[in-house]
Amino acid sequence: MSKPVLIFGGSFDPPTIAHRVQPSRVAEMIDADRVIYVPAAISPHKLDVPPLDPAHRLAMLELAIDGLCDVEISTIELDRKGPSYMIDTLRSFRGRMDDDRPLRLLIGDDQAMAFHRWKDWREIIELAEPIIMPRLHADPASMAAALSAEGQWSDEEIRRWIEWRIDLPIMDVEATIIRERIARDEPVDDLLASDVFDYIGSNRLYSKTG
Repeated sequence: MSKPVLIFGGSFDPPTIAHRVQPSRVAEMIDADRVIYVPAAISPHKLDVPPLDPAHRLAMLELAIDGLCDVEISTIELDRKGPSYMIDTLRSFRGRMDDDRPLRLLIGDDQAMAFHRWKDWREIIELAEPIIMPRLHADPASMAAALSAEGQWSDEEIRRWIEWRIDLPIMDVEATIIRERIARDEPVDDLLASDVFDYIGSNRLYSKTG
């Protein structure tokens, strides 16, 4: 079987140092052929908080992953406009890749908790089996307890989610926190690639005086 392709979607508003580091680590661990970053036009889960202009987010993402091997950016969701549903993206990718090329969907364990709210989530799993990065839960037992507390998942489904979990150190870097710190004029250079940090400053992004 061919090596898998790792799909990693998000708003990237802005792209953090974790967005640069973690997908490549996962790709190496599963021997993926490449990582495809997919910036969303508008997340259906964040319709009340529109993201920054796509041109800025795309430019920052290009800077964030510059120099990495076997990574690329797909603008499929930006080109589609409107709310970005992963199921539509995966159907498109699946339709233009060889049948023996596995797709894997990289998400954080926070997203796994609410995965039942994703459009056509069962088909998503069929098209691209998830890989779960730790973001909130440092060990499988903690994640399993959180999934159980959601009240949406059977014991068998929880077992599968834990099997999909990959053991990585948690990188506590959130785009929301970065935006808030910039608005308060607090330092964020340790949370961003240097070129992204410079781009934000040059374009006065997220600043209250921008």
